[in-house]
Amino acid sequence: MEIAPCFHSGVYCRNWLVPRVELHLNMVKAVSLMTIRKDRDVQDETLKGVIAEIENLRVTRQLDYANQPHPLLKRFTQQELNDMACPTYKNLLMGRSHRVPDRRMIICIAEYLECTAVERNALLLAAGYLPVYPALEGAAMEQALEEVRQILSSLPLPAMIVNHMLNIKAVNERFSRLFELPAHQAFYKDLNMADLHFNADYPVRSRSTFNAASFELWESHAVEGIHAYQKIHTGSRQEPWYTHSLERLRQYSDFNKYWNKRPDNTGTEPGQHKMILARMGASDKLVPIRYKQIHISAGHHLYPRIEAYLPVDEAAHTVFEQLGS
Repeated sequence: MEIAPCFHSGVYCRNWLVPRVELHLNMVKAVSLMTIRKDRDVQDETLKGVIAEIENLRVTRQLDYANQPHPLLKRFTQQELNDMACPTYKNLLMGRSHRVPDRRMIICIAEYLECTAVERNALLLAAGYLPVYPALEGAAMEQALEEVRQILSSLPLPAMIVNHMLNIKAVNERFSRLFELPAHQAFYKDLNMADLHFNADYPVRSRSTFNAASFELWESHAVEGIHAYQKIHTGSRQEPWYTHSLERLRQYSDFNKYWNKRPDNTGTEPGQHKMILARMGASDKLVPIRYKQIHISAGHHLYPRIEAYLPVDEAAHTVFEQLGS
């Protein structure tokens, strides 16, 4: 005999097995709907906070340029923000979309609004994302530098220490011997990694572009390096240090030439070897060697870090061994 429920005015009057299962499922469904509504409410409140933060920044930028044209002719309107940074912004404003923009989109909006680091982090926090931690400064930076200096002093490779602006903070003797640069640290006080790459007054430039193959590698590393720098510091482009650093590097025509160029992923691979003419032993003979660059950080922060160089071919191994003798 089949077991079937019997209904009376919507209430089960016999055989409670199936009704109890259905009652349980209905309760689970109700709880799920309540959870969804709660999550939607939280999401809506977060979205309201994000939009309020964006609108506050947008209006502030309009007021900043109320009496003068923007260098890029930005008007900081809602439509312009939608067109240039966030394609769903008008939908968010009109309630047609309830999804908080992802972290990358929030950073794009901050970049369009020319936010400072503090403004960008406030926007990220409003959207529920982790902020971008600022670079170390003061005593914290000095402590971090001391830690990487200790590593540098015992590193059996040519290497240098750089900060977040890629300013050179220290080099070891093997580095100065490989690239034939002064060993005293005062020489590097105002130098940037880009100076060594682009400045024709230093031997690194000419010895890295001695033939067509080496020039191609030099050029690809220039493009990759600039692109990486732009990507790492996407959220810092309104910071005074970034503007100052960029203005100083604009003195190099090749830097300007490659600034808007993107790496060709179909050709050379990022992080591949480099070429340079290096001195073999105590003779005046220069030989081409291949080497590659690695990064070494001492703590949780990306900078300060060590840029060290590894030999790739047999000639490079010989030269590197002689640097330590």
